[in-house]
Amino acid sequence: MNKRFLIAGAGLTGATIARKLAEAGFDCDVFEELDHVAGNCHTARDEETGIMVHQFGPHTLHTDKLEIWDFLKRFVEIYPYFHTKQAWAGGHVYPFPINLQTLNKFFDETLSAHEVPDFLKSQADSLNHAPTNFEEAALSTVGRKLYEAFYRGYTIKQWGRDPKELPPFIFRRLPVHSGNDQNVFHHKQQGQPVGGYTHMVEKMLEHPRIHLYTNRGLEGKFASHSQNYHHLFYSGPIDRYFDWHHGRLAYRTLDFQHRRLPGQFQDCATVNYCDLDIPHTRIAEHKLFWPWEKFENTVITYEVPRECMPGNKPYYPIRLSGDEQRFNQYVELARREANVSFVGRLGTYRYLDMDAAIDEALLAAETTIEAVRNGASIPSFFVAPQSPP
Repeated sequence: MNKRFLIAGAGLTGATIARKLAEAGFDCDVFEELDHVAGNCHTARDEETGIMVHQFGPHTLHTDKLEIWDFLKRFVEIYPYFHTKQAWAGGHVYPFPINLQTLNKFFDETLSAHEVPDFLKSQADSLNHAPTNFEEAALSTVGRKLYEAFYRGYTIKQWGRDPKELPPFIFRRLPVHSGNDQNVFHHKQQGQPVGGYTHMVEKMLEHPRIHLYTNRGLEGKFASHSQNYHHLFYSGPIDRYFDWHHGRLAYRTLDFQHRRLPGQFQDCATVNYCDLDIPHTRIAEHKLFWPWEKFENTVITYEVPRECMPGNKPYYPIRLSGDEQRFNQYVELARREANVSFVGRLGTYRYLDMDAAIDEALLAAETTIEAVRNGASIPSFFVAPQSPP
């Protein structure tokens, strides 16, 4: 008997799972509550300028795993793109993440690359214990001056909390380069999909066994749909699935302010604004993400973070100690829910880069195919071993 699957959400996670299951011979119905696919990486042409605009914040493809890269290249061309950005701090613009040029300009030095580690060590605070929060991680790595200029204000704006309250792993996601390398990512494969991310996801969902329903959310828990489907993959917020039984998990959301301007606004695709008295955290210039396309005018977007309230779009899980405890309570509920798997960043309450989200979705599909063939149960969660915290 053919197994039919229900997938809630047509973002990268849901589309990847649906495609792999469909190619294995299973029918998949994909419910998407919005009027478009691709989730937070949704892109669309600006009607006035023709520029491809990231509607919910900029994204770039980067990975070291050829399996992920080859999977995506089946659906679209991927042109090379290497992401660089800058930081506005104290009235000056610097390369960012911090590199040799940043240090020499900020400190008015003439350091060479091999001198950077010792220089940073001379700036850093000494701790007699492992860092327990973001501030300690930053001070013990780059020191007070760089922390105050580049990290403290930005972090307070981004997370709405004092850096002393945030876990140290958030800082560890921010590299420091000894040389002049301005490439934000160091993965072997880097690029952007021709035609944008929504086009890419649409192509992923083009399969005779995949049936996409936009403007349609999941009504009720899976029990009300179980007579029609073998299993549900749920990529929405895990707390919403359980009607916020243990309370709401904490997120930060974003407000986007788009502007059209003549010419070019900035030197690279994103510029961080680190000063606390500037409300936005960064400005993205969209045409610079697609350098093979040429436009006389430009579209820029200001990002302004704030607390995520009921009805807002959740972006960044905060995951302080209280949130971890609440999430673990939802995990216990999830493990007792029959024939449902929770996937993606919202379903697992984690920040996931796109490559990690696709990697876990491929794992979910492969595990599911094997489980069906062997008559085994499908897990409630799929977590790739290399996923970040």
